[in-house]
Amino acid sequence: MRILEKKRGYFRGTHKGAEIEIIRERAAIIGGESHFYIWVRWKDGAYLYDGRAPVGITTMTEAKREAIRGACLDRREQHA
Repeated sequence: MRILEKKRGYFRGTHKGAEIEIIRERAAIIGGESHFYIWVRWKDGAYLYDGRAPVGITTMTEAKREAIRGACLDRREQHA
């Protein structure tokens, strides 16, 4: 995974040709628990993942893993 931008509560990078962007949503907005919102876009602009990470994802590292898993970038075969 290549990091393009990283700061507290925010990550943007690339992995296997896809761009990954993750933000931590503030706890006060979502009923007291913080959540991660994930976007994964392929080279052609198509979204491979666009949504909140599942409950239980509590760290940015876990959110990155979820982005890769959820966009199927952890599989051997590549997208066309």
